[in-house]
Amino acid sequence: MVSTYKDPVLVIIELTGANDYLNTIVPYNDPLYWDNRPKVHISQDELLLIDDNLAFRSDIEPLRDIYEKGNMAIIHGIGFENSPRSHFRAMDIWHTCEPDSIGVNGWLGQVIPKFGSAWRECFKGCEFRPRASQGYD
Repeated sequence: MVSTYKDPVLVIIELTGANDYLNTIVPYNDPLYWDNRPKVHISQDELLLIDDNLAFRSDIEPLRDIYEKGNMAIIHGIGFENSPRSHFRAMDIWHTCEPDSIGVNGWLGQVIPKFGSAWRECFKGCEFRPRASQGYD
């Protein structure tokens, strides 16, 4: 018997390089976007509109297709209370969920072992292991 039930999947995309969330999901109707990014904005002809305010950049059209099918949500501009105002400390807190101390193990590294041997499938295709996943060796 073939099951039609599929386990839910959580995909985390953490942008840590030159591209950032404002050039991935573009607030194209906000004048501040254009005013503050005169040399790094995504041009109007490269936008795939989501609604009256947001757009995907055209080179990630496959994500738009997933979004339009209702299989993806956009959670834009995530933050947390009492931010340390340091990018590096904030990333450490995000990866370890330890706001009051320097964490050793990442939050994924604490969760993954609970899946037993199935955890080995979690990082298919990854060339590196993000800090959030450390601690499951």
